[in-house]
Amino acid sequence: MRLKDVYDYYSRPDVQSFLMDFSRNREIVGVFRNGSYSTRPNTLVYPRDILAMVKEGSLEFHSSIERWSQPMSLRSDNYESLRIGWDVIFDLDCKLFEHGKIAAKILSWALEKHGIKGYSIKFTGGTGFHVGIPWESLPRTIDYKPSLRMFPDLPRSMGLYLREHIRERLERELLKSYQMEQLAEQTKKSVGEISGDKSVLDPFKIVDLDTVLISPRHLFRMPYSLNKNTFLVSLPVKPSQLDSFRKEYADPLSHEIKIRNKFLDSPEANEAEMLVAETVDWSSKMRKKEEKKAIYRERITEAVPRELFPPCMKNILEGLPDGRKRSVFILSTFLRSVKWGWAEVEKEIFEWNHKNKPPLKENYIRGQVRWHKMQKREILPPGCVNTGWYESFGVCRPDSFCGGPAKTVKNPVNYPWRKMQTPGIKKKAKR
Repeated sequence: MRLKDVYDYYSRPDVQSFLMDFSRNREIVGVFRNGSYSTRPNTLVYPRDILAMVKEGSLEFHSSIERWSQPMSLRSDNYESLRIGWDVIFDLDCKLFEHGKIAAKILSWALEKHGIKGYSIKFTGGTGFHVGIPWESLPRTIDYKPSLRMFPDLPRSMGLYLREHIRERLERELLKSYQMEQLAEQTKKSVGEISGDKSVLDPFKIVDLDTVLISPRHLFRMPYSLNKNTFLVSLPVKPSQLDSFRKEYADPLSHEIKIRNKFLDSPEANEAEMLVAETVDWSSKMRKKEEKKAIYRERITEAVPRELFPPCMKNILEGLPDGRKRSVFILSTFLRSVKWGWAEVEKEIFEWNHKNKPPLKENYIRGQVRWHKMQKREILPPGCVNTGWYESFGVCRPDSFCGGPAKTVKNPVNYPWRKMQTPGIKKKAKR
């Protein structure tokens, strides 16, 4: 996009009118090509201010999340006294546009489940989306305390609560559209890296609901601003338009950008009261949970022999035509969990790989084992009923120790322990 095209876009009266309206009581700064900001504090007073900033090199415009009585008087030591409100902006950060659309739809579902209809969505102009709740929708007092003074703690807690609320649904929807290997490849990560502590897909390794954005005097790209990297418009989108929305619709050179959808403009007083109440309750429970000391009992104290492995592990070790990359993660976590040393783990995985059809590249296996060695926490293998793992590539054939079709063993690591409780089996396996 030429600089003339940038100037022409920001010269549009409808674009200027929107930016001026949105900037009321907000700090506004320009962003240069190298990512640096123009002088702060700053705001827009006249439409000509927009073009003056463009002439100085600003390609995009950013706005404060907070609302101020006197934006031009802001300093590091007085902003608390000048704050008159704050909006909630959730930043859905991802590498792939389609992942962002899935997350935006699910976050919309969550907000509506909490009784919020006046939320807003906008495409960032890159790959993600911003989802916002206006200040007017928030209760003015919470537990007899003014919510005005609860920034940024309250909106951060709201983000953390919503992350947990949408986790399972987001995981399920991502796995409906993509296999684990595809998600790993799309995000340029390994299967191990996109798996959480419970060895299932961690959806926030694919699309993160970023609460870092929620901090004092933080800025976000304004609606209808250009994105300096893509030169696409940060375009507001109605929830009903998400399914059909395409990035090309935000290209000002190939599509006529119309100021149809506004952003944070449909508030209803106290509409977010349920979400706030649920957040406060969840935060209290999480604090109590963290205060409790976890008591762990080490069940397996020595390396478990192959004879005690569950059927799924034995089937994997026979070699596979499918699910090989997932199985590197499964074997690495399982063997370490049953007290095999790293030398034995690596040797076993390389020997197993020769049975695969075709084998994986040795550099891939070395990289995966190296990644697992670097982890400071113990990672369990995926649970027996987790979607996208054992059943999906045909190695789950439960026997009586698994609990048969009911799968009363919830994780393969528990299988050796259960088997060792049977009289004579542990002794026989050792011999």
